[in-house]
Formats: sequence, C-alpha cells, structure tokens
Amino acid sequence: MLFSAPPRNLRPELLDLDEAPFEEVRKSLKDVRRVNRYLSGYRVLLHYAEELFRSHNEKRPLTILDLATGSADQPLALLQHAKKMKVEVRITAVDINRKMLDYAREETGKHKEIDLVQGDILSLPFADSSFDLVVNSLSLHHFSSEHAVAILKSAMRVARRRVVINDLNRSRIAFGAIWILTRLLTTNRLTRYDAPVSVMNAFTPSEMTALAQDAGYANFKVHRHFPYRIALVGEK
Repeated sequence: MLFSAPPRNLRPELLDLDEAPFEEVRKSLKDVRRVNRYLSGYRVLLHYAEELFRSHNEKRPLTILDLATGSADQPLALLQHAKKMKVEVRITAVDINRKMLDYAREETGKHKEIDLVQGDILSLPFADSSFDLVVNSLSLHHFSSEHAVAILKSAMRVARRRVVINDLNRSRIAFGAIWILTRLLTTNRLTRYDAPVSVMNAFTPSEMTALAQDAGYANFKVHRHFPYRIALVGEK
C-alpha cells in the first residue's frame, strides 16, 4: 500500500488561483527554484536537452519553447547549460500568469536570448514546427487529463524535433517527503500548501504513457528519474 500510487486528486494550487500578493508569490517561486535545484528539477530537463545541443550543427540558434514557464528558472538553466556547451539558443517562455511573468522579467532581464510571452498554453499562437525543442516542466500536473492531452498535442504540433515533459511522479512517499521538507525549509503558506498538492495532482508513468498515446505520439518514451520524477520524451 505504501509503495502504490494513491488515486489522483486534482485540486487547484494557490499560485494558480492568482489571489496572493506579489511579494508572497515571489517568495514561493524562490522556494520552487530551490526545490528544482536540489531535487532534479533541472537535471532531468537538461539531460534530454543536451542531446539536441550536441547534435545541433546549423548556423542559427537552436530554438526552444518553454510552456508555463513560471519564474523562467527552467529557461535560465537551459541557457546556462547551452553557454557551457557553446551552443547558441533562443528561448521563448510562455505563461498566463502576469505576476509570475513580472518576477520572471526581474530574473531574465539581462538575458536577451529569452523572450517572455503572456499567453495560454492551451491555445498556442505559433505555427507548426516553429521550435526545435518544446519543453514543459512541473506544470502538466496542474491540468485535467483532457487538457493535458491538448497541451501534448499542441507541444508536438509546434515542435520541429523534440518535446520534453518534465514532471512529478505521484507517490505516497513523495507526498510525505515534500510535506516534511516544506515544513522544515520554508514558512511560505503558498509553498507549504502547493507542494504536497502538486504531488497528489501528478500523473504516474503509466498515466503519462496513456496521455501521450491519446495525444497521438508515435515515437516517445516515458522515463523515471530519482527522486520521483517523470520525463516524457517525444520525437517528431
């Protein structure tokens, strides 16, 4: 029982409700960055992006679309990694939440390689095959299964080469661990509420596989990563 996944319990997170003051949102997003730094939030994404970085030999920047970017910490991690590999990239980061984009602008202002766009990832305003790589990190679990399938379809439509979905793996152990960590490491009420809810909202690997199949993905794999992470990698 302990090691089996609990039923999915989709509930809105406080950040999604967009009712908190900006300063409280800023502090919660900083907590998210810490979690990503120490619990593989960046490592998983960079692992699958690096394969494209290594194979990119065209005389143009490699283009990346980040869906539901939040504070844009994932684009910053991608940019830093690309620079280490001496690969030129151009990143478009989309989010519907203005408060998150305001904070993202503070963090990315000096990086001309990152463009921030306010928009709904359920209705992407981009042409087919517009980006070499389309990524979505730690946000697919915010959506119903129906909307998750729609997002996967849109991501593959605008991708030229690869889609990478980096998300949580629903688990009782992961829920207990993140509940304890958030009580030890932060006093922010948004983080303390949202982090455990995120785990219970998340999909399992088998559910992620079913979502990809429903979205029409023909060439994809779902990978497990420590600790309690899932990567869906779809090829065009």
